[in-house]
Amino acid sequence: MHYIYVIVTALFLIVFATFTSANLQGVTIDFWPFEYQINAPFALVALGCLLVGFLVGAFLMWLRFGAARARARRAEQRAAVLERELGELKRSAASAPRGPGGGSAPQLAAPELKAVSGRN
Repeated sequence: MHYIYVIVTALFLIVFATFTSANLQGVTIDFWPFEYQINAPFALVALGCLLVGFLVGAFLMWLRFGAARARARRAEQRAAVLERELGELKRSAASAPRGPGGGSAPQLAAPELKAVSGRN
């Protein structure tokens, strides 16, 4: 599995280096309502736009899955409370006096069964 990671990473680095070396011509970016311009290589502009898009998308996904993270956090807290209650119940059951049958569960009488005929 590690070899696949190395191969894929090397391929991405080769593509990145080829793209960067092939697109070194300068471009001017004009921030329209403001009187501000930047001269930068095209590769830097393109890769910068990709990076900004990735960061915006990651932030939006983080916001979207915030509800799922909150639900998971509440479920973990509820599980901890239930585990604590279970431990307390086990301790109280172990220290409770036992019934006449020797078991810890109460003895219940069997219900009376009446014969039911299929005819009325």
